[in-house]
Amino acid sequence: MNRFPFFAYGTLIPEQPNYYLWKDNIDRTKNGLIKNYQLFDMGHYPMIVESKGNNVHGMLMYIKNENYEKIAKTIDNLEGYNPENHGSSAYNREIRDIELEDGEIEKAWIYIGSKEYVKEENAVKDGNWVKHISKKEGNKDWWKETDTVAGLHEK
Repeated sequence: MNRFPFFAYGTLIPEQPNYYLWKDNIDRTKNGLIKNYQLFDMGHYPMIVESKGNNVHGMLMYIKNENYEKIAKTIDNLEGYNPENHGSSAYNREIRDIELEDGEIEKAWIYIGSKEYVKEENAVKDGNWVKHISKKEGNKDWWKETDTVAGLHEK
């Protein structure tokens, strides 16, 4: 597996409920955005899909080399993604260009959803999950009993 940073745009960024899964294994972070994607609220977690003219804000998470494979598997599990069966789940881990605050472009792993799982009325217009979720009640408590989003899109 290529050791690119991960681009997190939802529950995996600092001060969000799943950050604990990798916080001790993050070497550094950088703010950035992915262009031509739309962010959607799936209830308690986000999903992004391709969408011309929209942007999603997030962070590049640089994983410490010695734990990279272990952490990648942990995050794949959370996202319900099986790298041996790419395309078979709601999210797929793919490499995309991320634009950093200074205008630089960096390649990163990102979990991308499929349009069949989202509803247009649930679009997060400004592409900022943290700002959006801060207005919702009870989001952090929901995650206490959840270790993967696999199959939740079908409910």
